[in-house]
Amino acid sequence: MRHFGPRILRRAAAVSTATVAVCGLTLGYASVASASSNGPKPVDGVTPASSITVWTAAAPDEAPQQPQLAAFTKATGIKVTYDAFPESVMQNKIQAAQEVKSTDFDMYQEPESITSGYVALHGVAPINSYIKNSTLTPASYNFAGLPPGSYAQCTLGKTQYCLPVDTDPGPELFYNIGMFKAAGLTPPTNWAQVLTDANKLTTKSVSGICIRGAVSAPNGYPVLLMLPYFLPYAANYKGEYLNANWKPLFDTPQALTWANEYATLMQKDNPPGVSSYSYPQCTQAFNSGQTAMFWDDSTLANTMFEKSMDPKEYANTGIDEIPCPAWNQSCLLSAPWGSFINANVSKPRQLAAYELMEYLTSPKVQIQMLDQSKDPTVGSRPATIAYAIKQGASKFGVPQQYLSAIEYASAHIEPNAIPVSAAFAVIQNTLFTTLSQLIAAQITPKQALQQLQTQMTATLKTFHLPPS
Repeated sequence: MRHFGPRILRRAAAVSTATVAVCGLTLGYASVASASSNGPKPVDGVTPASSITVWTAAAPDEAPQQPQLAAFTKATGIKVTYDAFPESVMQNKIQAAQEVKSTDFDMYQEPESITSGYVALHGVAPINSYIKNSTLTPASYNFAGLPPGSYAQCTLGKTQYCLPVDTDPGPELFYNIGMFKAAGLTPPTNWAQVLTDANKLTTKSVSGICIRGAVSAPNGYPVLLMLPYFLPYAANYKGEYLNANWKPLFDTPQALTWANEYATLMQKDNPPGVSSYSYPQCTQAFNSGQTAMFWDDSTLANTMFEKSMDPKEYANTGIDEIPCPAWNQSCLLSAPWGSFINANVSKPRQLAAYELMEYLTSPKVQIQMLDQSKDPTVGSRPATIAYAIKQGASKFGVPQQYLSAIEYASAHIEPNAIPVSAAFAVIQNTLFTTLSQLIAAQITPKQALQQLQTQMTATLKTFHLPPS
């Protein structure tokens, strides 16, 4: 799969396309440029366009943005056409548009991890000057309140190209509280304990754990969530499994420990047929009591609590934020989506697009989105999560431990988990295929690691990595 980003990997794409032109209502927000509904106001001699088009995903993570657009129009005089497409077509659609220098849209939302690809197509405008402009980005925006890890993949060199759409709170281990109590177990605090508990909890009718295994799911996403708990780490690494010199880390002893544990979990402790499972099948297995644990993205928690066997008391669904290991306190993968500006449109349209980006990521509007959607993951700021915790978990329909887990994740993000290179999509396909073979016991853990090391190294060389 070419499209990378937790949401495209964890969520089913919406089946319809929604186009909405928004104007009118107000939610009482003072705009970035202190404009009014009389029309956009000039900024440094440039008047923003009076209307823009946004291309985004028809998905739950983007949905909270749409109700904010009427107030944005009221505050700035900029009307917004909001085009939402199935996630499964987004990257190909935008790439095709960028290749022909399309001006059909002004702002678009995609995984931050593919910033380099859009830069190579000359399809994304830098935003450094907008961020530094105190009229467009006032002190009240509090840029410092955005965790650096939330926009690290927006930046190439010293040039920033996007702002984070929302938070990506990383991995979660969901566990069946009743099953753990009956077996005399406590929530795991490391992966060795996960393996031991899964072995103990696996029976003829219940699997110890469920981890999506289908190539199309893709199977590589929960593995990316898992690897930082095992592999060596340094701040100058190019990715979670690439060292500072672009050398894959699958030839390390730590990688062998991971491969052995992963093979055991997938071959012995997962549901039969897990090689065809995506996250919905694991969710269903967990909610129906057919699996004791479920490892995946933490944003699936809302689905768990809406459909759990006892949603009022959360008696069956436990949340276990496995702590980062001592050698890597930034072990949680975060690959958020970002808002980008189309470089092929006029400066007035680019300026209007930035005003919308700034508006949707501002502290006040993020709180509004949280209050309206009841989804604690809509904010890209720790302050938004702190607000949710202060308000109380019951207001948002989730247990307190879920909010605490998100708060922990925001403080332990691995800033360089995803390589900023077009090579990433290719080596990821190697990972997906190799995992499929390992799950099916067609190769041994050692053979899997040799295959990953050899094939990834060869692929990276075709991209001239490491640079000569």
